Amino acid sequence: MNDREGAMLALLQLMSASSTPLGTRNAQRELAQRGRELSESSVSRLLREMDARGWTTPVGAKGRTLAAEGRRRAAEAVLTHRTSDSLQHAVRDTKDLLDLLRARRAVESAVAGDAAREPEEGRLVELRELCDQHAHTVGSAPLIEQPGLRFHRALVEMSTNRMLKVAAEMMLASHLDRVEAVLDTILATRRDEEKVIAEHRAVLDRIGHRDAAGAEEAMRAHFEEMIAAVETSIVGGNEVLVQRLLDWMPAGE
Repeated sequence: MNDREGAMLALLQLMSASSTPLGTRNAQRELAQRGRELSESSVSRLLREMDARGWTTPVGAKGRTLAAEGRRRAAEAVLTHRTSDSLQHAVRDTKDLLDLLRARRAVESAVAGDAAREPEEGRLVELRELCDQHAHTVGSAPLIEQPGLRFHRALVEMSTNRMLKVAAEMMLASHLDRVEAVLDTILATRRDEEKVIAEHRAVLDRIGHRDAAGAEEAMRAHFEEMIAAVETSIVGGNEVLVQRLLDWMPAGE
């Protein structure tokens, strides 16, 4: 999920907790208290976009209230947050980590296929830029700070299948960034990041050609490589290290 979408979901949650319409200035202040520093004009643009999506309803000069679609989205966001938080603590050992990757393989392969059916040019440009950024930052920072993970999240945003999006967002939620850090530590010792970029570009190429089956297969191959790398790391004697990292993860909360 990108910052814009995250801010809009935060606004939905603010409105769902308010008994009165929410104005732009109050929305800006409430977002700032939650760690989202946005200008008043930025908040105003977000609210107008939410109006256009049918999530909110303007109430004159008083502000906005949630429309039926907005209430549903707010409830969905709470469910996703709670489920992803539970999922984080469910990743207890190397078997759980592999099971998470296998689940992501199934869901994100379907997401890639869905995204390839009618991709918007703006979304394709975003994916290309993320691949380019990733190529320029190879080896310079952990994966959670690089565009590689954002590539996966951007693909989820392209999907038009809401059930797939909910499932994928739970497995890619920010609560699981520590799991991603553990995964990155494993893969960084076994695999060339340039290969990851090539695999992302293969997915992007199939999406750009509106080849749903090809995009799905390319994403599946990407996850097969990751799963194989984790299995190789475990067989190679790194299971104790992986377990220690997973044990450390919840303690950092």
